[in-house]
Amino acid sequence: MYPAVTLDGFIADLNGALVGRKTYEQYADDYPAKNGSITFVYTTSTDQQDQEKVKFVRGTPEEVLRQAESFGFTEIIISGGGEVNGSFAEAGLVDEIIVSCYGVTLGEGIPLFGSHKPKLRLELLSSTQDVPGIVKNHYKVL
Repeated sequence: MYPAVTLDGFIADLNGALVGRKTYEQYADDYPAKNGSITFVYTTSTDQQDQEKVKFVRGTPEEVLRQAESFGFTEIIISGGGEVNGSFAEAGLVDEIIVSCYGVTLGEGIPLFGSHKPKLRLELLSSTQDVPGIVKNHYKVL
């Protein structure tokens, strides 16, 4: 999982979009397929058409992983919104979290795990500051 959060734990303000179909549509040009990768867009809608390097997937987190595996992938990066992040974490399908923490607070917004309440034990593997004001923590989920 590769989220970015504010110091108070939000991934977006209340007007922000969840990564999934809506965010994909908003930021489609920022998801270039490189080195044989495919962007899987988690959605409940049925009206999207797959493209060569973009596949729209539906179902439980386990079903979505099986769909990715059918393309030969053994790992995926979850760059989701709160509900996507929370559903995969709650299902026990997250093995690492690399979170970038921005030095701002929103006061309210969309939480990292949306409405889900996963209980995770984490081991800090590294902490870096590649960009001034942004701390990146890499955790292993135990």
